[in-house]
Amino acid sequence: MIDCHNGHGGMGQLLTFVRAESADLAKVNALIVAAVGGWPTSARLSRLAAVSLSYRALDFEDFEMVLCYKAAAEIGVAVWQPDALIRLQNGDQVAWLHGLYVAPSAQGQGIGRELLREIARRASLRHRYSLYVRAERFATGFFERLGGRRLSSQEGPEGGAQAYPHRFVMAVDNVASN
Repeated sequence: MIDCHNGHGGMGQLLTFVRAESADLAKVNALIVAAVGGWPTSARLSRLAAVSLSYRALDFEDFEMVLCYKAAAEIGVAVWQPDALIRLQNGDQVAWLHGLYVAPSAQGQGIGRELLREIARRASLRHRYSLYVRAERFATGFFERLGGRRLSSQEGPEGGAQAYPHRFVMAVDNVASN
């Protein structure tokens, strides 16, 4: 593991963000399974979703996975695609936030916000000034509170009649200031 950034933390907590490597895949997937298990859905749907949202070693070719630690405990993971071929109408290439998962025991403590800020910081370093997000229905308020702009069905990447219903674009600068 490579320590990429220290010192973020809301509410008096020191968080460490580490770029995950293939050896960390079990930690990443365990966090996803735990987080999905806390979703407001049926147990069956949570179980099925956890399987489809889990990653494999070959996913490290396309995605960067960032683990969030508080002390020595993994409490969250953000998965993003910094070089996705997604462009906004103005021509700006955006980074795709593929997943944001927080352990149930750490939810409601600002960990998701800090993970999102860390991804925004990394995106800015790669000259990506917006994040593209496909959110679960129950997470839309989270992204709206942090400055996400909901896209209409015809707007933005993947727009059209069959567009995913909860899509957002988030200016990296706005994420950092929220």
